[in-house]
Amino acid sequence: MKTQKTILAASLLTILLSQGAQAAVVDSDQDGIPDTAEALIQTDPLNADTDGDGIKDLDDKEPTVAPISVVTSGPKSPIEIKEALVEDNYDYAAKHDAPDHLELLLKNSSSKNLTGLSVSYSITSNDSGKHESYIVPLKGFQLAAGAEERVHLDDATIAGHFRANPNSIYKTDSSAKTFKVIVDAAGYQSVTAEIKKDKGGAEQAD
Repeated sequence: MKTQKTILAASLLTILLSQGAQAAVVDSDQDGIPDTAEALIQTDPLNADTDGDGIKDLDDKEPTVAPISVVTSGPKSPIEIKEALVEDNYDYAAKHDAPDHLELLLKNSSSKNLTGLSVSYSITSNDSGKHESYIVPLKGFQLAAGAEERVHLDDATIAGHFRANPNSIYKTDSSAKTFKVIVDAAGYQSVTAEIKKDKGGAEQAD
């Protein structure tokens, strides 16, 4: 059985040969994988470590499967997942529907501002069983004491939005899916949620 790394190498060779030895190869994230090949192996052309596990995609046997786990030790987290969406999203600022993406409404019930949060999540096709998992540090994000804030994993670059893999099975596979989400704050137990997505790919806003 071929490993992901073997398939990756074959894909890269095919792309390079098809473009010709003298052709300019675009590698936006400089991970050693041309952008055109990243779509074939379902990695992110703008993120050298698509799954967030600390291993660059070129060296990663499973570049879209990060080892994620639930923290059960320590005090209960002051974070509550008030809402978790992967479809039927709404842009409250623009006041219209938004493209389907993972969106979390988080509440901090403590009297302290929380920083250094991370979101880990898995996506599993209910038909094929194909599985992906990602770790996303929420860099620059603060969940203020007593406040509620929305976190978006998509392709937007504004505050509260963090990059998601545009070539994941969420976008490319139309089967029904199960999402499992973990929100972590250092020193606390994990907070989790499970979301079911109906059959059909990630829809764009109307």
